[in-house]
Amino acid sequence: MINLATVMRNYLTKQEDVSLMLIFFDGEEAFEEWGPNDSIYGAKHLAKQWYNKKTAYVGGSFSELDRIDMLILLDLLGAPDPNFYNYFKTTEKWYSFLASIEKKLAQMRKFESYSYGRPEQRYFQPYSFEAQIEDDHIPFLRRSVPILHLIPTPFPPFWHKSGDNRHNIDLKTTENLNKILRVFVASYLHLSV
Repeated sequence: MINLATVMRNYLTKQEDVSLMLIFFDGEEAFEEWGPNDSIYGAKHLAKQWYNKKTAYVGGSFSELDRIDMLILLDLLGAPDPNFYNYFKTTEKWYSFLASIEKKLAQMRKFESYSYGRPEQRYFQPYSFEAQIEDDHIPFLRRSVPILHLIPTPFPPFWHKSGDNRHNIDLKTTENLNKILRVFVASYLHLSV
């Protein structure tokens, strides 16, 4: 995300109607045991704050949440060759757009390579299913914010283990995902890059 903001810095500041906001939620936390009442405190707090922050206009008001076009949650990225799926009907067209960007960049040979080198490899799988993944998007989803959740399924094998560190970041995959996300953001924001 920082790479995306750095690389696109000069273009992002020229946009007036739609912009990019990066939000870093606190880590997965629970004081006692992970569950709906003991988790994602940062996301819950922000969603509540933005819901309560109203701007009045003639005839009504809107909240900061109403101003969100789409929340894209990036989670558990960095393992080699992740498999992503579409989890929400409301953002299916944007998920499909990510898949088409990946296909086009692969055809143009713009990727370092897929880490496992399989010719049929793809990150964005052409399937949808309803996943019950408890994550930072939930407080926003409950307040009707459209969600595009990019989290690999299955989760990386080192998730929540002592080996869950920077040594497990696959640089080829990370760079490939950076390229896909740069094209996506530029297209979504109608930037001429």
